[in-house]
Amino acid sequence: MENTKLKLPSQKNTFAKDVLKMASAPLCTQILGIILMPIITRLYLPDAYGSFRLFASIVMSIAVFAGLGYSSSIVLPQKDAVASNMLCVSLVFTVLITMLTVPLLWIGSEFLLRWLKAPELGVYLWLIPINVFAHGLYLSFRFWNVRNKRFGRIAISRISNAVANKGILIGAGFSGFATHGSLIVGSITGSLTMSYVLGSRIWQESGQLFKGSIRWHNIVQGIKRYRKFPMYNLWTDLFSRFSTTLIIFLFAFYFSKTVIGHYGLGLVVLSIPTTFIGSSIGEVFYQRGAKAKHEGTNALLVEKLFKQMIWMSMLPFLVLAVAGDNIFAFVFGANWSEAGVYAQILSFKIFINFIMSPALNLANILEKQEVMLIFRFVITIISFISIMAGGLLNNIYVALGLFSLLNGLTLFGFGLLMIRFVGIPLSKIFGIFLKCLVSCTPVIIVIALAKWCLGASSLLLIIIGVIGCIVYYSKLIKEDKALQSTIMTVFKQTTPA
Repeated sequence: MENTKLKLPSQKNTFAKDVLKMASAPLCTQILGIILMPIITRLYLPDAYGSFRLFASIVMSIAVFAGLGYSSSIVLPQKDAVASNMLCVSLVFTVLITMLTVPLLWIGSEFLLRWLKAPELGVYLWLIPINVFAHGLYLSFRFWNVRNKRFGRIAISRISNAVANKGILIGAGFSGFATHGSLIVGSITGSLTMSYVLGSRIWQESGQLFKGSIRWHNIVQGIKRYRKFPMYNLWTDLFSRFSTTLIIFLFAFYFSKTVIGHYGLGLVVLSIPTTFIGSSIGEVFYQRGAKAKHEGTNALLVEKLFKQMIWMSMLPFLVLAVAGDNIFAFVFGANWSEAGVYAQILSFKIFINFIMSPALNLANILEKQEVMLIFRFVITIISFISIMAGGLLNNIYVALGLFSLLNGLTLFGFGLLMIRFVGIPLSKIFGIFLKCLVSCTPVIIVIALAKWCLGASSLLLIIIGVIGCIVYYSKLIKEDKALQSTIMTVFKQTTPA
């Protein structure tokens, strides 16, 4: 064990370096998105954004079937020949599901639009099959690139998505077309661009492998070998997507598209750490975790990763929980101040989801998909009860409060269960959590006093929060020598000579 630890920092492709390699390009994307978001929110009203979120929810409730869950299996086989057949399986099912989407929409679209009170989406329904196909391609190509450690390409694909999407939104907005239609077109264009970047070089790099290994009997064997993925992962993803979709649909039924718009923006801002750092870590962890499973080193990897994610994310989420309403009103404009209140309420659930994201990946790595299925089912039921309770009381804050609290606690419990599966004592996890909370407390106390006792302006609260984060992260990097060394190495590799 001792020798292994000494060798880790000198390895060419350490876990942290791969994460930073993936995250360095999306950092630029997120900065660009943060800079442009205040412009976009001043061009598009919450009502338009709410209609777009409704459309996206319809798409994702269908797109979850793309590939029938087999895309996740591409990373797991030890042999590339087996993995190439699983890529083929995922792509074939993507095409079939896309074709089935057309008659499904033809039959049920009228009832759905009437129930959602969204007739304005009718003219855009023909774009749904295209979106479903793009999503299936993205999943298949992404996992193939994860398997082959093409993390830089995945990062570039995300940049291309953001540039294409934001470019269309701003161009359309300044041209007088700041509508839900522009938001829909921008999203689909970004998805297609991302899939193209991920898949454009796969045949060039692996064409010979595909020609020599993809056979009908191998495909059938792969479908049988990884049957747990459609049996459990597919339904797990369905419950996960259905839970998200159900919230949007219930908001439309009980409240309004404006509420959906505020909820959507609050969720987007809270999800920045997840989309930037969390997804990068998750994809690298999935590849490394599959390898660590065979080597018996998963416990060490999970413990170290959990500690880093807690220390990286707790302070920003606490700042948003205390001053989210002020931050949103200042950054995004008066029309979106309510979204900041929603972000405050949702911050607990999103934070727990962020720190437990590696634990969710463990379910696939350890092939405990049935546990994940039960978890997603419980989350769906909890989400339904929470929003319905708030809807019956005609109180959006009750709905969001119950949703955030109950979902967060359930996520935390499931994460602890997965962590126990790899043999990590829960006392270590709680110790890491409490130590980080104590370190963040001084900054949060200062912000809370400035807001509620001194009546500080939104700008002053933002300045205090930024200074507090700078001090906090400077101390963190200074004390974590491994993280410091990795950042310096990546910086040297990415800086022109």
